[in-house]
Amino acid sequence: NQCNGFCRACEKAGFKCTVTKEAQAVLACFLDKHHDIIIIDHRNPGQLDAEALCRSIRSSKLSENTVIVGVVRRVDKEELSVMPFIAAGFTRRYVENPSIMACYNELLQLEFGEVRSQLKLRACNSVFTALEKSQEAIEITSEDHIIQYAN
Repeated sequence: NQCNGFCRACEKAGFKCTVTKEAQAVLACFLDKHHDIIIIDHRNPGQLDAEALCRSIRSSKLSENTVIVGVVRRVDKEELSVMPFIAAGFTRRYVENPSIMACYNELLQLEFGEVRSQLKLRACNSVFTALEKSQEAIEITSEDHIIQYAN
């Protein structure tokens, strides 16, 4: 199944994987472990309100740089807009495919794309916070000596 596909792909990639099957435990698990990627099954809205779960994770300041992926069913008809998905706080949508290689490739794309970008953004935010709190005068210039930042 889809969960096993992602778990096996995580093993193959050398990533740590935590599986939580109850919605109430997801937020507690995230707050405890601070995951870089969260994958939520959005295929059975009757069993799990994936959008509400995503919003509850996003309500935590810790999720600011977390990539949240929603797994959706493959549809034969016209594809729907991703805007409600994005509005709920999802970063990406993954069309169900339990193949270990498909899951592995998705994880690698996330790791080398969104996750690394989020880590760089987090580092930049830390630098700017440190600069703002510095008592010293600091100027950052480009290679052409044009001031890029001054506190």
